[in-house]
Amino acid sequence: MSVVTEHSPPGEYLDAHGRVTGPTAEFVRELMKRVGEPADITMLPWARGYRMALQGPKVALFETARSEIREDLFKWVGPIKRVTGGFFVRSRDVIAIGTMEDARKLDGICVYRGGGGGQALKELGFTNLEQPTRPAQCLEMLMHGRVDAWITSDIGRLPLIAATDYSESDVVLAYATSTRYLYIAMSLDTPDATVALWQETLDKMKLDGTFARYHRGTYPDEMIEAISLPGHPDLPWAD
Repeated sequence: MSVVTEHSPPGEYLDAHGRVTGPTAEFVRELMKRVGEPADITMLPWARGYRMALQGPKVALFETARSEIREDLFKWVGPIKRVTGGFFVRSRDVIAIGTMEDARKLDGICVYRGGGGGQALKELGFTNLEQPTRPAQCLEMLMHGRVDAWITSDIGRLPLIAATDYSESDVVLAYATSTRYLYIAMSLDTPDATVALWQETLDKMKLDGTFARYHRGTYPDEMIEAISLPGHPDLPWAD
C-alpha cells in the first residue's frame, strides 16, 4: 500500500535525516510491520495525500477525521486519536464555563484569524473575540491575562506550548465544544480483508498496551485512555 501522512507535530514530522517520525507515525509503522506491509510512510501536503486516498489504488492516509460527509469516501481503521476542542483557560484562574452563554460573558476569547473555531463563534454572534494572525499569539495573550480563554484543542495546543517555557498543565480545558475521532482512511479499492486485518491488529495493539506506550508522555492521558480499548465510538451516521 501507499501509506501517507502530513506534517502534524508532535504526532508526525520529519527528523534530521528526512525520515517520517513522531509517536503516531512510529505506532503506524509498527502496525504496518505486524500486518506484513512492506511499504514505508510518505509525508505529503494534506491536500495531495487526501486526493491520493480518494483516487487510490490502495492508499492509507492518516490521521483523517471521520465524519458524516467522509463516511462513504473511504474505508476506516481506528480510531487512532481523539481531538477535543473548546475553551481553554489558565489553570491558575478561577473561570467556570458551563454553557456557551457563560462564554459570551468572558473578558476576551482568543481565536486566530482564519481559524474555524473563530468563524463558528462569530456566526453565533460572539462579540468578545480577539483575532491575532497566529495561534501562538493566542497562547501568549492567554498567559499574560489579556484574554480569559483560548479556542483550541487538547492536541492542537501541545506543539505551541512545547515551543515556550510554559507547561501543558498551565492551560486546561474549561468547556468542550467538539470531539473528533481520527482514523487511518483507506481508499475504497482496498480489499475488505486488508481493512479487517489492519483493524484487528490495531485492536490487539490497544489490548497489549502498545498503543498507550507509543503515545503516553506526548498526548493527554484522557485521550489515550478513551481510545485504548477495541471498538469504535458512537458515530450516529455510521449505524
